[in-house]
Amino acid sequence: MENKAFKIIFLNVGIILFIASCSNSGQKVSIFDNIPFDTVKVEFAKGFSIKKHGDVTLLTVSDPWQGAQNVVYHYLLCPKDKELPPEFSQYAVIRTPVERVVCLSTTHVAMLSALGLTESIKALSETAFVFDSTVRKAIDEGQIVDIGYAQGLNFERIISLSPDLIFAYDVDGGFNSILTRLESLGQKVIINAEYLERTALGKAEWIKFMAAFFNQEELATEKFNAIKDEYLTLSNLAISRERKPKILCDLPWQGIWHVPGGDTWMAAIIADAGGEYIWKNNSSRESIPISIEAIIHQGDSADIWINAGAARSLAEIRAVDARLSLIKPFQIASVYSYNARINADGGNDFFESSVVNPHIILKDMIKIFHPDLLPEHRLFYYMPLALPNYP
Repeated sequence: MENKAFKIIFLNVGIILFIASCSNSGQKVSIFDNIPFDTVKVEFAKGFSIKKHGDVTLLTVSDPWQGAQNVVYHYLLCPKDKELPPEFSQYAVIRTPVERVVCLSTTHVAMLSALGLTESIKALSETAFVFDSTVRKAIDEGQIVDIGYAQGLNFERIISLSPDLIFAYDVDGGFNSILTRLESLGQKVIINAEYLERTALGKAEWIKFMAAFFNQEELATEKFNAIKDEYLTLSNLAISRERKPKILCDLPWQGIWHVPGGDTWMAAIIADAGGEYIWKNNSSRESIPISIEAIIHQGDSADIWINAGAARSLAEIRAVDARLSLIKPFQIASVYSYNARINADGGNDFFESSVVNPHIILKDMIKIFHPDLLPEHRLFYYMPLALPNYP
């Protein structure tokens, strides 16, 4: 999971809900059956769609947490300077652009930063973990406040800020009480599920979803297209390589090693960088638990080990479990972590800005897997784990 989880569940998850700025009640998707919408192109993201009916935008988010099935949210948007068409008069509509928002994930911060919209952020969940320098300055100057995390959310502070929207995400659909409290206080919560996307470009495309609330769809499309073009050019360069190093991922936690499933964005970007992920044939869209014993057995076939948790040296990896030093990539010092950009409070930029920089992650991986393909590139998010004072 890329950010500390804020877990929200909307009431009545068994039915399809419509959430908008002036209503807390659920409404079934069939309410829109008689209104013609034009579909806006979404190329890679699977978790949301965009449709237009004149000046009205319909955003739809599908199955926005792990294990969710047939759960759909709709958000109706209309510019403040446009008259609401009569066919929508009975529905609650979010008037855009919104001006004051709360973000409960650092990936939301990254998307708004890419769009030049960080001034709209009035509060964050756990500000210490934010890396963006502009946002950090606003935090230090008191322009952005901390509203806590999960069960420790400061509801009174949220109310005092009068936000237009709260951007959140859900991990497992298990926190009815938080939603109930937010709704009872008149708050409007928008679910962003980019972390569930199966490709890095799919994750990045959620910038279009965020942009719609600020009437910045054109800018978002322009930025995404530039990202996409560079990513695809790089990927075409890397996947043409006949030799593909075998890749091991992650680090164990409390005796269990959770590795990305073979149908996750991490598995996909490894392939796009010209690597062969050891568990590429696993069909899971989520992390899969594997024992350290199995990792040692299978991981010994790996050539390169990436995403080695919070470790910043091979010595720190051995301190987790001495048996990890038996794995081949450890033995040949071919281990990399995503810890090159961490602030003094522990905020890791990989878990923030990488969502809108999949092309830079790809560059880093290509540099690691096939150094000769990008001789001028210097690692940005990744760093090799050196051997300080290692016997």
